[in-house]
Amino acid sequence: MTVERDVLTTQQAAKLLGLSTTSVQKMVINGELDAWITPGGHRRIFRSSVDQLLNSRNAGLAGVTGNRPLRILLVEDDPVQIAFFKALLARIGHSVQLTIINQAEQALDHIRALRPDLLVTDLVMEPMDGFTLVRVLGEEPGLDSLDVIALTAMSQQEITADARLPTRVVRYQKPLSADRLCGYLDALTVKLLEQEALCV
Repeated sequence: MTVERDVLTTQQAAKLLGLSTTSVQKMVINGELDAWITPGGHRRIFRSSVDQLLNSRNAGLAGVTGNRPLRILLVEDDPVQIAFFKALLARIGHSVQLTIINQAEQALDHIRALRPDLLVTDLVMEPMDGFTLVRVLGEEPGLDSLDVIALTAMSQQEITADARLPTRVVRYQKPLSADRLCGYLDALTVKLLEQEALCV
């Protein structure tokens, strides 16, 4: 029998993780948090699962990837958006090594050299845009599995009609919310921890 103190409601887990209840629900559905459903249809999330996520976030992959932070490459040419992204990272408190590139054509060399854990790119840039950058990455062995977030002010209908963005790329509308970014980084941290554990 599960002891009540060993489980959390969705609201309690959201408060501990600093996320919205919707983000927590999605993490449960995606298997990123362990939970069960009561006879009344309510989710109960195992506290140990939340604690593991918090520990991995605070450690920044400590002990598994050489005590290093998540490496994020931001490709953005708008100073306002760059400042906004930095503020989001500061707010959510993840351990992150952020590299900023203003032009997409320069990003490829940095990606090859830095091997970031995550690429965050604007889609509308000149002379090379984010669509082209993502396409080139997909054609290069070793880079085709890089996690990518595309930020855009374009509507979902416009992106769908354009049909240039691969389905594996996560698309977020500007302005990006702290909840969405935090939830994504939480999930990415867990994913990298699991990958590193398999390699040990």
